[in-house]
Amino acid sequence: MEIGKKIVQIIGPTGVGKSKIAIKLAKEIKGEIISADSIQVYKNFDIGTDKISNNSMKGIPHFLIDIITDCSQFNASNFLNMSYEISEDIIRRGNVPIVCGGTALYLKTMINGIFPEKKGKKVSREHLNEIVNTKGLKYLWGELSNVDPCYAKKIGENDRIRIVRAMEIYYNNGIPPSKIFKQTQTPYKNYSFIRVGLTIQRNELYKNIEHRVERMVENGFVNEVKYLKSKYPLNCPPFKSIGYKEILMFLNNEIDFETAKKLIKQHSKNFAKRQLSWFRQEKDINWFIPENFPDIEEFVKKSLWKDQ
Repeated sequence: MEIGKKIVQIIGPTGVGKSKIAIKLAKEIKGEIISADSIQVYKNFDIGTDKISNNSMKGIPHFLIDIITDCSQFNASNFLNMSYEISEDIIRRGNVPIVCGGTALYLKTMINGIFPEKKGKKVSREHLNEIVNTKGLKYLWGELSNVDPCYAKKIGENDRIRIVRAMEIYYNNGIPPSKIFKQTQTPYKNYSFIRVGLTIQRNELYKNIEHRVERMVENGFVNEVKYLKSKYPLNCPPFKSIGYKEILMFLNNEIDFETAKKLIKQHSKNFAKRQLSWFRQEKDINWFIPENFPDIEEFVKKSLWKDQ
């Protein structure tokens, strides 16, 4: 039966078990998996990203993993264009694209699109974050209130990520964010999205994160970072991500090993909290407990064949 242009997103915080569910689902609906992870695109950065092994893929095709062999920047625009081409190919093969990952911006960009920014930035995001660190978030929110009061009120004065992004847009394009957002474009405009959110109790999620960090260490995370440090410059984007930056601090004798582990666990938990906060604002995500896979399968199958 023809299922039209529909795409499944498996959404949730780090440590919730998205990959396992995506693979189980792919087996049931003839799915192929597109990774929505901003760090797993980099080759050789394996243990610290908890990258899925070939054996664990269970024969299901996976895309957008290990596609960058140098330190070039990968962003939402790259993801949007590449994931769209892959999705089209998957559908041409008569299969279902399943997007799985925790980079919330990538998942949202598929639906809302991305606006054509001017080339050559005048103000970097790093500079704006430095302003927040020195003058405070309320200062930058006040600046946003002056140029785009409606959007400032909508996001509130504590949403650092959106405030910084909004001012980055304004300074580099000279147009208020709310106005430029109306110019967004997505190649997925003819697609319908089936959004599956995975959730577990907070204490269980934190235990999963702690166990994962211990497993990464046992699997040779420190040696991996030593090797990568010898192979790539320290400004390589993955080195700024959780796990790699803390192990680098340890290798540079800035902190001891136990502190590094403790920081990785804490920063991972903080990241999971931010992910959940972001995802909870999305009203079209249908939430499930991972253990209730039959419910997930039933929901996805009904959604795929609805209106056919």
